[in-house]
Order: sequence, then C-alpha cells, then structure tokens
Amino acid sequence: MAKTKTKINATLNDFLFNQIENDPAYIAWQADYTIPEYVTDNLSKTLREYQVVALKHFIWLYETDRANAKHLLFNMATGTGKTLVMASVVLYLYAQGYRNFLFLVHQIQIKDQALKNFTDYKFEKYLFNPKGVRVNGRNVAVKETKSIADADRNAINFMFFSTSLLYNRLLEDRENGLTAQDFVDNNVVVIADEAHRLNVDTRSKKKADVEEVRNWETAVLSAVKAREENLLLEYTATVDLANQAIHEKYKDKLVHRYDFLQFNRDGYSKDVKFLYNKEVHTEDQKRLLIINAVALSEYRRLLAEREMGVDMKPIVLVKSVKIAQSEEDRAFFDTVVSSLRPDDLKRLQELGKENHNHEHEILKDMFDWLREPKNGMVSQGDWEGLNKFVSEIRASFAHDNTLIYNSQKKEKAELLPLLDSPRNTIRAIFSVNALNEGWDVLSLYDIIHFDISEAKKVSLQDIQLIGRGARYFPYELPRSYKPDADDGRLALDFTQRNLEFDKDRRKFDNAPFERGRVLETFVYHFVKTGMFLENLQRDLLGEGIINEGVERKTITLKQKFLESETYKKGFVLVNHTVKRTKTTDDEIDTTFNRTIKAGLYNLRARGLSDYEQNQQIASQKTKVIRITDEFFAEPIIRKALVSAEANFFRYNNLVQHIPDLKTVDELIEKYLPKYEITYTYEDGKDIGLLNAQEKLQLLVGAILPEVRRRIDIFMPREAGSNKFRPVSLSQVFGREKNIYLMSFPSIDPATGEKVFISTDERAKAQSDHDNPDLQFNVEGADWYAYSENYGTSEEKRFVKYLASQIEDLHTKYKGSEIYLIRNELDYWLYSLKDGRRFSPDYMLIINDVVNQQLYYQVIIEPKGGHILEQDAWKEEALISLNDDSEVVFDTNENDKQAYKDYLAEMSKHGYKEIKPIGIKFYNTDPRPESEFALDFESKLLA
Repeated sequence: MAKTKTKINATLNDFLFNQIENDPAYIAWQADYTIPEYVTDNLSKTLREYQVVALKHFIWLYETDRANAKHLLFNMATGTGKTLVMASVVLYLYAQGYRNFLFLVHQIQIKDQALKNFTDYKFEKYLFNPKGVRVNGRNVAVKETKSIADADRNAINFMFFSTSLLYNRLLEDRENGLTAQDFVDNNVVVIADEAHRLNVDTRSKKKADVEEVRNWETAVLSAVKAREENLLLEYTATVDLANQAIHEKYKDKLVHRYDFLQFNRDGYSKDVKFLYNKEVHTEDQKRLLIINAVALSEYRRLLAEREMGVDMKPIVLVKSVKIAQSEEDRAFFDTVVSSLRPDDLKRLQELGKENHNHEHEILKDMFDWLREPKNGMVSQGDWEGLNKFVSEIRASFAHDNTLIYNSQKKEKAELLPLLDSPRNTIRAIFSVNALNEGWDVLSLYDIIHFDISEAKKVSLQDIQLIGRGARYFPYELPRSYKPDADDGRLALDFTQRNLEFDKDRRKFDNAPFERGRVLETFVYHFVKTGMFLENLQRDLLGEGIINEGVERKTITLKQKFLESETYKKGFVLVNHTVKRTKTTDDEIDTTFNRTIKAGLYNLRARGLSDYEQNQQIASQKTKVIRITDEFFAEPIIRKALVSAEANFFRYNNLVQHIPDLKTVDELIEKYLPKYEITYTYEDGKDIGLLNAQEKLQLLVGAILPEVRRRIDIFMPREAGSNKFRPVSLSQVFGREKNIYLMSFPSIDPATGEKVFISTDERAKAQSDHDNPDLQFNVEGADWYAYSENYGTSEEKRFVKYLASQIEDLHTKYKGSEIYLIRNELDYWLYSLKDGRRFSPDYMLIINDVVNQQLYYQVIIEPKGGHILEQDAWKEEALISLNDDSEVVFDTNENDKQAYKDYLAEMSKHGYKEIKPIGIKFYNTDPRPESEFALDFESKLLA
C-alpha cells in the first residue's frame, strides 16, 4: 500500500507557528517586547533576527497558553543556530524556575559536542557567556550532572543522554541514576536534538506491526507527561511533514519554522557550486578531483589572508564509499599531494580560460590572482606563480594535517570541534557517513565525492553533508577592500558599492563575480555520470540549498545625465559614526522621566499552576515608588548596580552612554530618582515589608533591566555625525549596475528554451509594466538618471508621483539640473541619533548650475506599510537632516591626499547653500499619499 503523503504548503497556515504569527494579540505584543537581558547578556553570540522570532514565539506561547507549550518543535535548517536558540530557551526557563535540563541526542558524537557547547566555558563554541552566567544579580553555575539527585538547585543542570541510554534508564531504575520517578517529583525540560529520530513510534502506527509500541519514543513522552510542569522541546532540521501521521502530530506543536530556502534568501549560507570531471573512463579520476579541491582550498586561504585580512583554514572533506577505503583514500591523497607539480594545474587553467557564462569564474580569478606580483607567488622564471603555489599546497595538505573520522576509526577526534579556530592545522578529513549529522564546522568549503561509478545515486547523506558545507563562515570584510576593477574611485568606505558588511551574511550578492566571492562559495567535486548532477541539483533545490537560477537586470546611466554638470562635477554628502560627546536635556528627559512597571520579583523553584497564578493576581496591589533612600537604602542600590546587567552600570560603561556623567553617585542622586515605578505586590510584600535581599532582587531582576533598556535605546554609545562632507557623485554611482534576483524556471515561448524568471516585483520594468497604476515611461523621463526602474511597487508609485512634480520643481528652481537617482547600496546614511546605517532608495539632486545659488541632496525612502513601524527610526533619521546637519569641507588626519585636493577644489564652487534634506516616508497604505506630498511640498516647493 502506498504511503499517504500530505501536501505541506497547502496546510502550513494551519500550523502553530503561523497561528501565532497571525494572532493580532501576538503581533501587538511582539512589537513592544524585548528579549530579556538575562537571556541576551548570558549568550556568547548575538541572536539573529530569525532566532529572536523563534524565541518570541516560544515565550508568547509559554506565557499565554502554558498547557500548549508543553510539547513543541522548532524546525530550523542545518546551520541556522538551533543550539543558540536552545541556550536562549534554557536561560528563559531558568528565570521561570526550571533547573533540570535533559539533553537527548541520537549519536554519541553529537552528545560529546553538546556537552562542550553547553558546559565547557573554555570551548570556542560555548553557547553561554564564557565570563559567567548571571541571572537576577546572582552567579549561576552551568554544569553537567548524571542524575537529578546530584543537581544543584541554584544551577543550570544538564543531563546528557543518547536516546537508547535514556530508554534503558527509564525502564530499569538504577541506584544514583536517573529514574522514571524523577520525572514525577521534579520539573524537567527534555531537549531533543535532531528530533526527527523521535518519531519511530509515530511512523510505525501507519504499519500493521505495532508490537513494539512501547519503544523509547513512548517512554520519553510518558516521562514528560508524568508531571504538569515538564516540557519536551524538540529541535530538528528534518521533519517529514509529508508523512500524514507526523503532519498531524506536529500541527499544533511546530512553534517555529525556518527552512534552508529562507536561510539562503536571507544571505546566511554559502553559494553552492559544482566542479566535476566528465570523462568517466579517464585515468586518475580521483587524482583530478584531489587536485581541483586542494588548489581551490589553498587559494581561498591565501586570498583570505593576504588580501582580505581573514585568518582561516578551509577544510576539504573526502567522502569515501566504504569505511575500509578511508585508509586507502588517505594514502592516495598523500601521494597526490606530495607529488604535485605545476603541470598538474594545467587542466584547471584551461577551464578558467574557457569560463563560459562565468561557469568557472573562481578558477579564472585564481590564476589571475597568482600572476599578480603583489600577492607573493611570482618569482624569476615563474611569472604565473605556480611553483610557489604548489609548494604552499604541499605544505598545507601534508599527512599530519589530515585525519580520518568514521564509525570505526576516530583519529584526532578532539580536533573536530576546533576546525574553525585560526589555530587549526587540519585541512583534509576522510569520512563516510559519520559526519552527516551534528558536525558543527563552518570552514568546510570543498567536498570530494570519491564514488566514481557510473551507477552512483544521490543519497540523503549527500544532501545533508552539502547542507553542512553550505553554512556560512562569518568574516569581516575590511573597509579597505577594493573591488576587482580599480576604476580610480577614492578609497573611502562609503564608496564600496554593492557590498554587504554584516559579518554573518554574504557580502557579494550584488557583485556575484567579485573575486572575494570565493570566501562564501562551497564547491562539490565529483565525476559526472548518468543523471547524478541533475538529480543532485533537483534535491538541493528542493531543500533550498541552491537557487534555481539568477535573473540579472542591468540598468545604465542615461547619456544626458552622463553629459550633465551634476554627473561631471556634482557630489553627494556623506557622514560617519562618531562617539557621543555630550548629553542633551531632551535625552535626559526621554531616558529618565519615565514610568517603569515592576512586579514582585520572586525566584521560584517551580512554575505556578494556572490556579496559583489566578490567586496571586486577585490579591495584587499597586503603589508608586522611586529609587530613593525612602524605599531602598543606598548600600542596596549600589550593590544592585554592581550586580545587575553584566556590569552595564559600571562607570566606565555608563560614561560612554552618558558622556557628561561625572560619577556613579550622580546617577544615584540625580537620574535614578526621576523614574516613577509602579510596584505591584501581594499581601505582606509591600515595599516597606521587604527585607534587604528581596529589595536587592527587586532592583536587579525587575527595575534595573528596564533602566538599562531605556539607556540603550535613548542614549546609545555612538551617533551619526551631523557633519556631511562631499564625495564625487560619479565615484559613488556607477555608470552601470546589475540587480540580481532569485528566479525560477520557465520556457521562452519564442525559442522554446528554458529561461529563469523572477517572481519578484523588482524584476518588472516600470516602463512597460502590466499594471497601469505602476506603469510609467522611465526610459523617456530625462530627469530619471538610470535607464529603467526595477523597484518595488511602492517605489514605482513614488516615481509616478515625482513625475507629477517635476514641472513645478523646474519652475521654482529655474536653470537647475534636477535628477532622481536610484540608490542600489551605493550610498549609506548614518542616523544622527544612534549611528545605525541604512541605504535610502532614492536621491534627488537639485543643482543650480547657472547661478550656483543652491545644491540640494534630497533623500527619499518609499516604504511598504508592513515595515513602516519597524523602520520608523529611518524616517526619524531622514527628518532630522533638515535641522541638525551641516556641510563642511574640513579634512581629517586619515584622508588621502587625493581627497584633500578634491575638498579644496569643491570649496571653490561657490554655492550659496548646500544641504541634505530628508522627507517623510513615501507610503500609500495605510498612510495617504498626501502625507508625503505635504512634507515634500513644504520643503521643496513652498
């Protein structure tokens, strides 16, 4: 009988995570809710946006519907940081009174990795703050324990079990060990990693044979149900929602879903490429695969080190067909590397020269880079740099820099968790399937598939392993990094157009053929036989690990604009971040003259039942208190400031937020008393009845976290400078730019060939748009600088609006050149308030070339209604330009002479007025267009 399959996408709206997302109450709650500092401060890494969403989903459900939070599943793709979400949930639950966390894994190797991740503060991938965990002002130990009987009631206690071991313990009680009764007597959180392994019983129910109903899955669920407060939290990258039984089981349990496709779209993964041999019967197929991989790997290392300032040791994984072959493959690898000669690279050179449709761009870049003298490879008589390059490869991939890891031989296993460290020396690993799951390495860039048979098929293990290799290796792109084509632009960081500077995201999506792209490109090496490549691509597409295709849209500056005075002599005004040097009265008022809500802060050993919560709420009272000696003795206030918020309230940190602060005494005597605190308490817990320890906990746990939040928001350490300096417009905005969009297959009706078409609105040209509300002849608009507009629907509406105002603008600014320029990550603006950076969509230049009375740079940002609220800070940044900015021609110490000369020349232009102008967001829903129009007209046409 065929398995029953369920159409996943058709039913996803029914799942818990979507129910939460669409709940109006949740939407309102999450907009104002901030993850508690006792979570964020106690993690070793900053949570990414999607991890914050996962945590918010859980906290919302836990606090509003405790019963339905009892058994939940987090479905997060490989590499998305499931373990950091686990650690965050652990910290949150600790603050709710939980102390015992049972970590459940399928493999011993994953167990060992988890043990270090959660309990070894010296481990480089330790999840908690290595300086120590502090919750509510108290140091909290994080430790491993073998049983609940040995647990520390004030610590975070982890118990690590494989699934089989836990099953045996639950069936057979042992002295001094975990027992089934422990789940009855204590609050326990079971965390199941790679949770798809938990569904043995769920799957078996679809079969006739149900004799083994009481397997370990049943045992775990029984243990969790033994006590009302017990929780089961599953985490997996793989959940078979197409299986009807599993689909039904998790519909009301799937609290968060973040698949690899979204992970890829958000820029958190490597780009996946293939490099393969075609001639199946050619001799030395394995030799060619090895040469390809080690050459690319060593090129990555050298480029990273010598050009990009990144210390990394890229890993090559050699996937053997059978365990017995691992030793043979390693010996063969050693022979190839030790005998490597420059002539062995000739085939790669040929591929790099062919490079049809950029198919082998990395290879072309590699040999071009080797030939550049500045990179240290070229020598007398070796103008291609191959001799030195081969020597580097042989040294890097020597025998001692390789290891074998499989189910029978785990050589140097202690080094596996250290592969991403700059101190790592391992460059090649030989394995079969032992590393498919649970292997946490980001520096894996090349996999060699050593199955060269014509009959080889794509396996789930292949997909899992490529998914692991596709995880992004985070690195900082140096501000001094120069694109391949040196077009003479000034070396200023804001002119690095199209590049992304977020450490954790791909840097070159808008410049996909840039040389540095090799640091975010994973390569799978294999012999192409039969339908292997096609099937591999199909399966990787299905998982979202690779994109179906890329559609490129090219726009160019119009000839009229290129010939204009604005392009030839015009400029853009830029600012930078600066440390805040003074505190304004408005900032003090906004930060400290506020109300804080603070409830009685009890540290409970267990969570309250619904009945207990209702009883507590019914007896609550409120009163207004302040942080003064009337309510808190000064020694208690000082101790709280030392204990709270991971040293945030130490003077050397506070003065970076409040530059005028003279001492901590001033904070205590002048600023903290300004807060009006609404204190909620139960009978017998009035502020006057609390003892010193309870008052300390009230300050540390409930009041000071809110104080810190307000200081962080309203008095940040940095701000955008209000001083703007000119930079040549022609150096910021390129003559041609490419927009790359994720696309999907279609058939060209004219040619019958397969083409890739993007469904993104940005793929549609405005000039021939099929929607009359969005269509406008951009090509014929001489005031629009670029040849076409591929913007969002709101951006296209804005262009149509501006078209209706152009005549009035020319009437008011007679003789001026007026141009609208689309900004594709070319120009960046730093908020004057807090220094946050963003790239506004459009720049309108009004240049009085005849009289030189004025030069206006008008910044405009169309904004969709769904992100108006979250991007409100950008609108505030734009509006602040009008009154708070000034244009200067001063030089700085680090300015290059070419820029100093440029500033001197610009200062001679003689414009009477030069200024940046910011307009409110352009939006047509939910706001009326007239709201933008009024602001636009008042600033430019009044």
